Amino acid sequence: MRNRLLGPTCLLGAWLATGCESPPSPTDSDVPPAALPESLSASNCNQLVTKAVTASGDDGNVPGNTQDDNLATRWSAQGTGVWLQMDLGSAQTLTGTTIAWHRGNERQNHFVVSTSTDGGTFTQAYSGDSALNTSAQTVAFSSRSARYVRITVNGNTVNDWNSIAEARACAAAAPPSSSDSGPVLPRLPYLQSVKQTSAIVAFRTASSCNPTVRYGEGTSLTSSVSAGVSGTRHAVKLDGLSAGRTYSYVVEACGSKTGLRGFQTSTTSSATKAHFTAMGDFGTGGSMQAKVMAVMNTPQWRSELLLALGDNAYPDGTDAEFQEHLFKPMAGLLREVPMFATPGNHEYVTNQAQPYLDNMYLPANNPQGTERYYSFDWGPVHFISLDSNCAVGLASADRCTLAAQKAWAESDLAANTRPWTVAFFHHPSWSSGEHGSQLTMRRQFGPLFEKYGVDLVLTGHDHDYERSKPMYGDNVASSTQRGIPYLVVGSGGATLRAFPSSQPAWTALRDNQAYGFLDVTVDGGTLTARLITSGNTVRDTLTLRKTLAKASARGVQASALEADEAAAEEAHDTPPGPTDDRAEPLQRGPVPPADTLESVADPEEPLPQ
Repeated sequence: MRNRLLGPTCLLGAWLATGCESPPSPTDSDVPPAALPESLSASNCNQLVTKAVTASGDDGNVPGNTQDDNLATRWSAQGTGVWLQMDLGSAQTLTGTTIAWHRGNERQNHFVVSTSTDGGTFTQAYSGDSALNTSAQTVAFSSRSARYVRITVNGNTVNDWNSIAEARACAAAAPPSSSDSGPVLPRLPYLQSVKQTSAIVAFRTASSCNPTVRYGEGTSLTSSVSAGVSGTRHAVKLDGLSAGRTYSYVVEACGSKTGLRGFQTSTTSSATKAHFTAMGDFGTGGSMQAKVMAVMNTPQWRSELLLALGDNAYPDGTDAEFQEHLFKPMAGLLREVPMFATPGNHEYVTNQAQPYLDNMYLPANNPQGTERYYSFDWGPVHFISLDSNCAVGLASADRCTLAAQKAWAESDLAANTRPWTVAFFHHPSWSSGEHGSQLTMRRQFGPLFEKYGVDLVLTGHDHDYERSKPMYGDNVASSTQRGIPYLVVGSGGATLRAFPSSQPAWTALRDNQAYGFLDVTVDGGTLTARLITSGNTVRDTLTLRKTLAKASARGVQASALEADEAAAEEAHDTPPGPTDDRAEPLQRGPVPPADTLESVADPEEPLPQ
């Protein structure tokens, strides 16, 4: 249907032969774009068949050219407000329109999309400018029932010609498959550092390639980003997200395509609710970890984020152990629930937790730019993660110092404006388990927690569950003191241990029989924490209540300011870990589960001080 030359050529011939008084009107360029696609291919559009197509006028390049699957033909007309109209034959449920613009790589077109059920009364569905490329572009609008779709064009950035190569109406597209296809990735995607406007999708490939992550709100994958470097370790950052929304993504890498998975971004400070889970001492690859994960991964307990309280990969925190004892058994959960971790003493066995740092892509928002300790916000909750190994002397001064971490912690807590604050680290400040209380952590950080109103402290290390009464200093808080409950949640999968002595007076409840995790919900002025066992029962419940200050009256300005602050903060969260091929020690033989007392035995470490 290459008839676009017919009208102008005949007009020119007639003018030369008859001596007409005026030349023909100028026409749009007949030279196609330099990089013309071979066929119409539009993402996020379930294309509907057009029964008839009309236009307000044309220059000889007729409306039917927009339906011939030939990007070398076009409809074109001159003047502001000309339109192309598609008749679908009957009312259809529409969600958007796909348009391939003639010479779209050279100029942006100003256009409006309207819909109608009767062909007489039209309702605007979209207004904007085309992207500066030759690809078919899909514009989405709210779902509606309509028979007619009208594209009104108001010129472009070069002239007042309006030219469309192909156009289609879009019905709701079927979501991408949830099943993986192609070769199985050696490490499936896992979510890291999910914030209000960004998230990191990490994974590994068997061979070196430069993968792509496609993502978008709901199940519409409207955006894509490349890893940017070839290799086998990948951490791809998704930007341009909105707070408190649900996004989906797929990974396309080395011939593999992962099934559709979703996650929620962090909510803003105006949010009143949050839901998170926490557990420690779980990275065994064993049977009890599997039972705990089976419960945590059910819809009833699926949370917005997971806090990992250390000893995430037994026995030595090697790269191979992270693969076999964390990422494989927890793959299903970590594809949809971001994990914010803190290092345990078993991670420090291998090069002071360097494999831990290489496998995690955590915030690096302290002056030292280290992932060993950090903080982040999620709705009404401020989270602060400390490296207790640093405090108790397992880290060399070039990696981490108590003084630097403590100074940062104080400045971080002082700047916090969220109504709830949760601190988490590995070595417990209060414990009657095998290791006992870590007095350095209690005396160095307890006063800061009390000074800046920390509400809850979560730890691991001892393989049991224990909840203290509200504590202040070295004692149970008095009626006039604001005490803090300290919880040991070291029952995530490592073999449980006996308590060496009777229950102390400061303990509210302790248990060394049930494996499980902590489920925490925040709803306004109420925080509820429940110990959920591997048998899907509630073993313990803690409820905290407070009167919250009234929300700021700054309104829109406050929201805009928070958005700016979030964007500035997230600029520091570019993953510092390796994303390229990196030499790793070869694992000799399979990695067995760390499913016995001996395999999870602790290395020697400094005594409590």
